[in-house]
Amino acid sequence: MRKQANFRAFGFARHYSQICKYDCGKLAKQDCFMTLPKFAAAKFTAILVPLAYLVFYTPYGMDTTDFGYFYAYPWRILEGQIPYRDFFYIKPALPLYWHAFWLWLTPEKWQVLAGKAGFVVSMLASSWLGALTLGKMFNLRQIGLPLPLLATCGFVFGVHSFPHMPWHTVDGVLFSAAALWLASLGRGFPAGILAACALLCKQSFLPVPIAVLVLLWFWQKRRIAMVYCLAALFASLAAVHIFLYANDALAPMREMTTGQLDINEALDAGILIYFRQNFWLPLAACLPWLLGLLCKKRLPAWLLPPCCYMAILCVFYIYSVMEQKAWIGFGASWPTLLMLIGAMEIFFPGFFLAPVVAVPEEPHPMFRASTGLGALLAASWCVAISGGYKIPAFFAVPLVFSLFVLHWRMGGNAGRLAWIVLAAGLVMFWVGYQYPYTFPARPLQRSDMTYDAGKIYPRASHVLVDKDMYERLAELKTLREKYGPAYKTLPGFSFAYYLNDDKAVLGSDWLIDWEINGQVDRVYQELLDKNLTVFMERDQLDTQKADAYDRAGYGVPQRVRKNWKIVDETPHFVVFQRPL
Repeated sequence: MRKQANFRAFGFARHYSQICKYDCGKLAKQDCFMTLPKFAAAKFTAILVPLAYLVFYTPYGMDTTDFGYFYAYPWRILEGQIPYRDFFYIKPALPLYWHAFWLWLTPEKWQVLAGKAGFVVSMLASSWLGALTLGKMFNLRQIGLPLPLLATCGFVFGVHSFPHMPWHTVDGVLFSAAALWLASLGRGFPAGILAACALLCKQSFLPVPIAVLVLLWFWQKRRIAMVYCLAALFASLAAVHIFLYANDALAPMREMTTGQLDINEALDAGILIYFRQNFWLPLAACLPWLLGLLCKKRLPAWLLPPCCYMAILCVFYIYSVMEQKAWIGFGASWPTLLMLIGAMEIFFPGFFLAPVVAVPEEPHPMFRASTGLGALLAASWCVAISGGYKIPAFFAVPLVFSLFVLHWRMGGNAGRLAWIVLAAGLVMFWVGYQYPYTFPARPLQRSDMTYDAGKIYPRASHVLVDKDMYERLAELKTLREKYGPAYKTLPGFSFAYYLNDDKAVLGSDWLIDWEINGQVDRVYQELLDKNLTVFMERDQLDTQKADAYDRAGYGVPQRVRKNWKIVDETPHFVVFQRPL
């Protein structure tokens, strides 16, 4: 009767309970029992897949915009500059110091490649921390899901959401996942420190400390842990403010890190985007299931909507990649769909989550289950509530877990679906990466990337680029030798000073209006006052906006383009100097 009531509460037809024939106890004993060979296979896969990514994905690709961001600014810090006071930066600055530390620690000829590999390692660590947190709160054994397999699925679907390069959002995800894991263990003080670190990576991670406190309250019932967490959180933020104040950077920090988004953009990125996604694929995946309901037939597990959806997603993704011949990171709105599925589960925990909560004998298991998954989904959601990247794919573990729970509650085996999800992810993203991320978008294949950038710049050793990028690097080096250190590349090539081992002489390395907080007049005047020679990228000579965002206009580069004089040209650069 309780089972039937659950179905009624969720709006299913009464007869569907006979179709699926749920018997969780029998399912746990027969279909969901993780045998040693299955667990060993999951462990072997969890080791092999990340190693394969390091070897076959990491060395490929480099571009002249986003890629150099977290080599350029950490390089400034190693040169003794202070964020906000000495250069523009519109986000909390912890990632700059984090990457400066690793840059300082890494041998020079491996620095660029190590930054790319660090992206993979951070994504892997975040996935494992998320899986460990879910394993602490839910009985993965009951649904037949090996924890290493969950972590690997989350890794594969997360690591392809962005090019392999150091990035502040990845740092925020890593610290968020670590904070939530420690909170699930009841470690309030270190959880508070890491929650503060997440917040200091990007403004959009503001909800993470709240999620950490929720976990401590509902899962540990320890007020002292919450007190320690709050103390660590506020102490960390106070230390950062004291450091900035002591270095005359507090006021510039407040000016540069605020005013980026308005309420309409926040609503669009955080809510409305979830209702504008591609619903045709999930609707098509539900057709066999709906037909089974009408015919009162029991469906095999491979015809349930989650399995059908993964098959359709894989085919659609591969078709899109081959048609567009371009890199597609998130592909067919799967992150927003899985986020909606997770939201459905935390709003109906009695049906979806309570049966697999780790401690069902505790009071309020539904609330505990809901807040447990909800805290991790909040971390995924934080990735996307920003002005640029609006897809919650970086932290994919809670997203794929939501899909596995849905499949299990519909009568399938979560472990078997996990192997299907992993296989689909490996295949479709492998096809997608035949056209790695490049800017401007060019129909390059990975097989074109056979040139070692280290032959031009030793710091980029073992990073493989295409002929076009290789020639750009060679021309940049030649222009630097010809015109000396008083130069600036526009609009991008943000790691030019770093590659050339030069001291940064302008207040920003990437002159997009967004990255200088709209201070076009101020930066242009600085360019004039310092009498710098400009190396303008030819293929972006007439570009008005980056990525079609109004806020990402090329205000300073276009003023140079219109008002300065051309003194030299190469196949990939146009050289400008200030008019007399």
